[in-house]
Amino acid sequence: METQTIRVRETNCYLVRDGERAVLIDPGPPGGAAKVTVALTAAGVRPEDIRLILITHGHLDHYGATPEVKTWCGAPVAAYLSEPAFSQDRRNALPPAQTLQGSVVRWFYLLFSPWVRFAPLQADLLLDEGTDLAMYGLRGTTVLLPGHSPGSLGVFTAEGDLFVGDLFVNYTVPSQPIYLSDRRAWQQSFERARALRPRMVYVGHGEPFPGSELDHIYPARYQLRWWVR
Repeated sequence: METQTIRVRETNCYLVRDGERAVLIDPGPPGGAAKVTVALTAAGVRPEDIRLILITHGHLDHYGATPEVKTWCGAPVAAYLSEPAFSQDRRNALPPAQTLQGSVVRWFYLLFSPWVRFAPLQADLLLDEGTDLAMYGLRGTTVLLPGHSPGSLGVFTAEGDLFVGDLFVNYTVPSQPIYLSDRRAWQQSFERARALRPRMVYVGHGEPFPGSELDHIYPARYQLRWWVR
């Protein structure tokens, strides 16, 4: 099983390939589809090799490029049961922040969001906890990891890698995300991720990090890029 990172502005898109079959996790923000498809083509991936587009959560910077990527490869789009509905409320795009700077960004967003055009997440498949992804070419299962959003969905592979969306951020050190919809749920998800004892943790923003670093996750203020959501 091979993992390739495609960075689309501030968001990580992951290609997880097992033989000729592959799953694409989080195609990235609007306008990023061309970068994703060019990178996939350069890696020798054919459109028909992509068996599933999996969205970790319903924030636009993770799913915005999905319609164009789906047109390119024809793969179904999957997300947790509640995330398409969650994405329809523009107020959910930025949950409450844990830093002053993040709160300022959120206040400005809420003030001007009625004039911002966006398309909600559209999913062909609604996945639950513990869904086996082997039929799509990924030997692994889904893991529900709420906190950043109520329906954040991770993937834990048979080789011990954990894809967590925005459960953590790692620009400087592995830390909490700036924005949390539910602090208690995040803490429970953190404990669950740590209990899995993953080999590597793949985050939506920043660099993947060894699972051993889950022994100490820093507060959100340790991130230099405080605008990341």
